[in-house]
Amino acid sequence: MRRRILATGLLALPLAAQFRPAAAQLNVIQRLAPTPVGTDAFVTLAAISDMFEIESSRFLLIRSAHPQIREFAQRMIEHHTAMSNEMMAIPTALNRMPTRLDDRHAVLLATLRRQETVDFVNRTYVQQQIEGHEEATAAYDAYANAGDDDAIQAFAQRHAPMIRQHLAMARTLQAPRND
Repeated sequence: MRRRILATGLLALPLAAQFRPAAAQLNVIQRLAPTPVGTDAFVTLAAISDMFEIESSRFLLIRSAHPQIREFAQRMIEHHTAMSNEMMAIPTALNRMPTRLDDRHAVLLATLRRQETVDFVNRTYVQQQIEGHEEATAAYDAYANAGDDDAIQAFAQRHAPMIRQHLAMARTLQAPRND
């Protein structure tokens, strides 16, 4: 019986790890932050995060009528578009920026788009925003503290407080039922 429980627990570990990609990614960023590879990881994460925030928020505006969630989505589009434009103006970041979502974020966006009811769209969007901003907060804080590219580190330092504010705002959103 003990072996069966242990074996079941070991089999569940890889499955559980699939649902925690952000933690693994952040661990890598935190370890590599003082290296040029850490800069690549940060720029990639920040750019993909911005693209996901913009695309998921645009979709939300099409499907949802919830005023607080719509207001949040509009703010995400404005803030993350401005952040992307600012990062593109940093010469050392421009050549590191991806031009499309990575597979994980493409799946998240597809999941949001597949929701059949407005209630599920709202709930999925809010949960994705919380998880995405938790990941971004950790990455921005790590790079702001230990980044090796001065211009990109200054960018992370300037925007880390706003990312934390986005996280706090997302946590306060209450997705209504039947809206």
